[in-house]
Amino acid sequence: MIFSFSRSIHFSTLVLVAALSLNLIASNAQAADEYPSKTITFVLPVPPGNAGDLAARILAEKLSKNLKQSVVVENRVGAGGNIGAAHVAKAPADGYTVLIGSSGLFTTNEHLYKLPFNPHTSFIPITLIYSGAPFLVTNSKTGPASIKEVLEMSRKQPGKYSYASYGAGHISHILGEMFKNAASIDMLHIPYKNAPLTDVMSGQVDLMFESPLLVTNNATRLRPLAVVSAKRNPKLPDVPAIAEFLPGFEMTGWIGAFLPQGTPEVVVSRLHAELLNVINSEDFKKRMDDQMLDTGGNSPKDFAAYIAKTSERVGRVVKESNIKVD
Repeated sequence: MIFSFSRSIHFSTLVLVAALSLNLIASNAQAADEYPSKTITFVLPVPPGNAGDLAARILAEKLSKNLKQSVVVENRVGAGGNIGAAHVAKAPADGYTVLIGSSGLFTTNEHLYKLPFNPHTSFIPITLIYSGAPFLVTNSKTGPASIKEVLEMSRKQPGKYSYASYGAGHISHILGEMFKNAASIDMLHIPYKNAPLTDVMSGQVDLMFESPLLVTNNATRLRPLAVVSAKRNPKLPDVPAIAEFLPGFEMTGWIGAFLPQGTPEVVVSRLHAELLNVINSEDFKKRMDDQMLDTGGNSPKDFAAYIAKTSERVGRVVKESNIKVD
C-alpha cells in the first residue's frame, strides 16, 4: 500500500513537471510571436552625428519597417558612455531597451573607471553591427612621409614625434601607447578635451590615430601613414598596415547591440535574426562601406568571445602604460 502511494506521488510529480515544461515552451513561443508589441528604444551613449549614431538610425528605420513597430534612438551621453550603459543595465529585461555600445565602452572602460555595471555580465551581446580600423595620420605638408620614417626617426631620436588623442583613456590614446610599446619607441602624448584633428592638420602635433571616415573627409590635409588592421584597406591600397612593420598589431573600433542580462532567449534570438536581416542587406553594407566600415553580423557567442579577447588586450596596455583618466 505504501509502495503504491509512493508510485502515485512520483507519477503525479512527473505529470506536474511535464505540464510546467509545456507551459514554459508555450509561453516562450508566445513571447517570440508577440515581440515586439510596443516601441523598441535604442540607447546610444554617444552624441548625434558620428558614425555610430548614423548606423543606429539606419538600423532603427529599417527595423521599424520590417517589424511594423516603432524603433527610436535615444542619445544618453556622458562618462565615456557609462551613463547610457548603466541605464540599459537597469532596464527591464524584456527586449525593448537595446544598448548600441562601442568598443571603448566594452573593452576599455572597465580598466579605467569604477563602473555601476559589469560589461561582461550585465548585458547579453547580440551581434556586432560594424567595425572599422583607425589610421595613423599626419599633416599632408610637413609630416613624416611614411610609417617607416616614423619608426626609424623615433629610434634615432627618441621623443622626436608627438601624438594627439581625444583624451586620456580614449581609444586614440590606447592605440598610441600600443604603438609605442610594440615598436619600443617614445612619443609625447598630447591629450585634448576637444577635437585634436585641427592641430594635427596644421602640424602643431605630429601624429594621431583617427577614424577612417575623418581620414577620407580630410584627405587634402591629412596623410594616412598606416592602417591599424592585419591587412590593407581596399579603399586605400597604397597605405600599408601597421602589422607589416609590427606583426600582430591590429585594433578595430566597433559598435554592437546588447540587451540587459536576463532577457528571454526567444527574444534574444528574434532580435538577433531581425538585426542580421538589416546588417546583411545590400543597402546597409553599402552605406557602411561608404564610411570605410565593415559590417558585422556574428553570433552572440562569437561576439562575446571577441569582446573578452579584446578587453584582455586593452587591459594589458592600460596596465603597462599606467593609463589613468582625468
